[in-house]
Amino acid sequence: YIIILYIPEEEVKLTENRQEGFVEDWDVIFNSIEDSIFVADTNNIIRKANNAFAKLLGMKVEDVVGKKCYQLVHKLNHPWPECPFEKTKIDCRAHTVEVADPAIGIPLLTTTSPIFNKAGELIGVVHVSKDITGLKKAERALKKQQEELSILLDSVPAWVFYKDKENRYVRVNKVFANIMGMPKEALEGKSMFDLYPKEQAEAFWRDDKEVIDSGMPKLNIIELVDIRNRRLWVRADKVPHKDETGNIVGIIGFAIDITENKLAQDALAKKMRDLEIFYKAAIDREIKIKELKKKIQELEAKIRE
Repeated sequence: YIIILYIPEEEVKLTENRQEGFVEDWDVIFNSIEDSIFVADTNNIIRKANNAFAKLLGMKVEDVVGKKCYQLVHKLNHPWPECPFEKTKIDCRAHTVEVADPAIGIPLLTTTSPIFNKAGELIGVVHVSKDITGLKKAERALKKQQEELSILLDSVPAWVFYKDKENRYVRVNKVFANIMGMPKEALEGKSMFDLYPKEQAEAFWRDDKEVIDSGMPKLNIIELVDIRNRRLWVRADKVPHKDETGNIVGIIGFAIDITENKLAQDALAKKMRDLEIFYKAAIDREIKIKELKKKIQELEAKIRE
């Protein structure tokens, strides 16, 4: 069967007008995107670019098209060594990298995506770059805060540590690291079972689980053996750490070495026990002496009779 579809001339013109309008709308959309975008062929020649990309270079769009991208962007006569464009041309896959080229002046997060023809052949690459100046500034501010926090924690005379729910030390301070005889970096990521004898580690883990399960702080006096095989007593305060949704994600711990106080208390307790024994013995002796004197007096009275 042969089917002939008749489309009125007016409808054809309307469809063509709609397509032209769509193309015009697409250009408006393309140029309204704040990220820098350009399309280049496999020879790195820019075939299309948006206003944001031209503005990044301080040029007009018509002056950008037809130029080699690495000449305009990186001021080089050859592709930039870390260019994701080149990686995409090799493996025909999308790549994303942070670009910090002084020739550009600002940090960019750049993604390159392949363009294929109907035969599946690579014919070009879409290059999208986002200005991440604000993000890098926030990262630097966060890093500074973390450094300041680390300095503050290291200045605290107590042992300070943070453990996740899987029993791994996420962060420790210098005092804790010194007690364990290891650098902070070596401790972070290890669990108590990597650091303590099994029986002691299990006891600590049961204590941590109680804090996690109850969601309540806990204070303990703990006896342990340090890396130098010294027996220590510490006062350990543990509090649950919650994320922004209120879920417990770990434990923050503060511990103070109370070994000297504990030894002093034990010594005082021993003296008190010894004194009590001596006092009791003295009283018993005094009673016995009194009884002996009484018996002597009774004996003397009988003799006089």
